[in-house]
Amino acid sequence: MKNGYERFLGFADIYDEGRPHLPGKAIEILKRYLNNEIEVIVDIGCGTGNSTEICTDYADKVIGIEPSEDMLKKAREKENSKLTFLKGYGNNTGLESNIADIVICSQAFHWMEPDSTIKEVSRILKKGGIFAVIDADTFPVIDLRIEKENSDIQDTIETLDKKQNLIIYPRSQHLKNMINSNQFQYCKEICFCNEVLYDRERFEKYVYSKGGMQNAIKNNYEPVISKLEGFNNMLNDLFKDGMKEAIFSYKIKIGVK
Repeated sequence: MKNGYERFLGFADIYDEGRPHLPGKAIEILKRYLNNEIEVIVDIGCGTGNSTEICTDYADKVIGIEPSEDMLKKAREKENSKLTFLKGYGNNTGLESNIADIVICSQAFHWMEPDSTIKEVSRILKKGGIFAVIDADTFPVIDLRIEKENSDIQDTIETLDKKQNLIIYPRSQHLKNMINSNQFQYCKEICFCNEVLYDRERFEKYVYSKGGMQNAIKNNYEPVISKLEGFNNMLNDLFKDGMKEAIFSYKIKIGVK
């Protein structure tokens, strides 16, 4: 866990501006599995609070949990009477038991040890509450050339990750881990898409908001650095006529306690 969140130090502003916000549709879907009004939503691994902030439209109280002081500093700029951010971990939130109607983990569960995190989530969830692991594709549908080049860069980044022995828990195992935990009466995967309009500047920030990309840059990893000039030229060409729509595919793994 420590190695994971330390990758996100030093670029909270880029992360906050570039990452897509959680679509409200995700919470609308979760509401269908609840029999009561939503009082409390907890967002673990909340980063700069983009996903957490959206949740205030649906709950009386929203709490973001994040281990990185860098991300927390940015997130706390969004605090209000309904929204609070606290330092903590997925498997050690510091929250009271049985307080949450919904616990979400958006784009972050792959950094968390699954067994201990699921137990902690179950502890803070009310009976009948929902745990939702929400992930978007690592790159949106936007342009074939850009997508192929990004895929090549990501393969190169993975080589560095392996050299550094980075621990990442596979997204493909999230639902299985939830089922095998025996903490939930019902588990399911749900898919949907969401469109986001980007200009050139914001889309570049999205690309550079990835922990792997920042890690490669910080380490001056030449196999990645050498590809970035060509990639940026492709971005210039893609956005030469203005804004572009990016389509993100989302998968939600839910567990109903």
